[in-house]
Amino acid sequence: MSTTSAGDLYSLFSHQAARVAARDAVRDQRGSLTYAELARRADVLAVAIREMCPQPGTRIGLHLGRTADVVVAVLAIIATGHTYVPLDPAYPLERLKFMASDSGLTVIISDREAPDGIGVARVLRLDRVDWSRDVPVSPRIEADPESAAYIIYTSGSTGLPKGVEVRRRSVVAMVNAVCSRHQFGETDVWTLFHSYCFDFSVFEMWGALATGATLVVVPAEVAASPRASAELLVRERVTVMNIVPSVFRYLTAATRQLADRPVSVRRIIFGGESIDVADIRSWRDSVRADCEFINTYGITETTVFVTTRPILPAELQSTGDEREFATDLGEPLNGWELQVLDDSGAPVEPGGIGEIWVAGDGVAVGYLNRPELTAERFRQLALPGHPPRVYYRSGDLATRTTNNVYCYSGRADDQVKINGFRIELGEVEAALRKASGLRELAVVCTRSRVGGRMLSAFYAADAVSTQELTALARATLPAHMVPGRFVQLAELPRNASGKTDRRALSERQ
Repeated sequence: MSTTSAGDLYSLFSHQAARVAARDAVRDQRGSLTYAELARRADVLAVAIREMCPQPGTRIGLHLGRTADVVVAVLAIIATGHTYVPLDPAYPLERLKFMASDSGLTVIISDREAPDGIGVARVLRLDRVDWSRDVPVSPRIEADPESAAYIIYTSGSTGLPKGVEVRRRSVVAMVNAVCSRHQFGETDVWTLFHSYCFDFSVFEMWGALATGATLVVVPAEVAASPRASAELLVRERVTVMNIVPSVFRYLTAATRQLADRPVSVRRIIFGGESIDVADIRSWRDSVRADCEFINTYGITETTVFVTTRPILPAELQSTGDEREFATDLGEPLNGWELQVLDDSGAPVEPGGIGEIWVAGDGVAVGYLNRPELTAERFRQLALPGHPPRVYYRSGDLATRTTNNVYCYSGRADDQVKINGFRIELGEVEAALRKASGLRELAVVCTRSRVGGRMLSAFYAADAVSTQELTALARATLPAHMVPGRFVQLAELPRNASGKTDRRALSERQ
């Protein structure tokens, strides 16, 4: 494995393009591009971009389907010193309009007609680019590593999405840190499984290209189908997969049905949600025994990841308490710093719980056009034994065990108060997850029929009833923590990032 250690993001790709020019760089349902072909295609698009935006630093919208065009466009934008802003064509028009306005977009790259009313005057249509044009001089610009590589919008508590501005050097640092800790190679085949609007895609794309591997772009309709995803893994001989744990559960079940066909996946990287050890064991026992599993903790505001942790085979064989190792945050990446602070701003003592603060190479610029929120969440701190630096206040909670292991403990805003009692939703979920046959579970605060607040447990299960869950809750939890309603669904709803949509569940009557 060879990556570039400098702050030049585009060089992560160009170094490999020169080294393994004939190797497949990217594949989609239409075909494949070698590293040399991908570099040339990115150069052609970069020329077209420079003709429209001669000065670096322009924010350019990406309004594309999930094909290799996404990779070409990202490379071309990065090569010309600009910043990309993902605009999923599936988003409602009002959301796209807000994002375009908030980020000040003047140009969109699209593979279709831009929707009326989005408010951007210039559209660079990929189907109108002359891909055969000669590029005698490289269109690449040496961009400032401190400049933004991308702005990804995340949901905001105010009801409007907020744009997170991430530096180029942060992406380089993240890719180098992860790929040096967990060795990847040019013979690997990765999936771009997630939407380019979700920050997991940043690692999927750059992790593959920086190591000379092949990246398979997964169409949205395939990613939404466990069966189709499983067939793609087999057909494309995928070896590295990044996935949200709740999606992994369904993918495992679908892949088991292809038992007569070999699965090449050797490494699975989890992110975005807490892992379920039973699902990992199921993959190991019924799909591929020698697969490596890596759990991660990360935040969009800290450039995808903060920590990674290999899940050891011995841990999967253990019959003891799984909660600690399943929630163990692992070690921060090289160049990242993780602190767990109490309400007074002091590091928590063993046995204590506090909020996660992150500093280092991955900390984002801040929230676009949100100076007050940026000042609130990105703070300069001088902690004992550390020089003053900017820390991101995550809103995530962690417990420090007596063994000095930090375990994820949910969100600070997952704490609710009902009838005067303070309740951690994660604790209720942990108790109910002991039921066998449970596939998915989310406990949220909802409105009761009389207008009050109550706990509701939504679940998907193969062989567990509401009566069994109620009995389990009553047997293990105080009365005020027993959900007042249990609702069985075929599967839990998901948001655009593939995570369980808790907001949608909380609004169900």
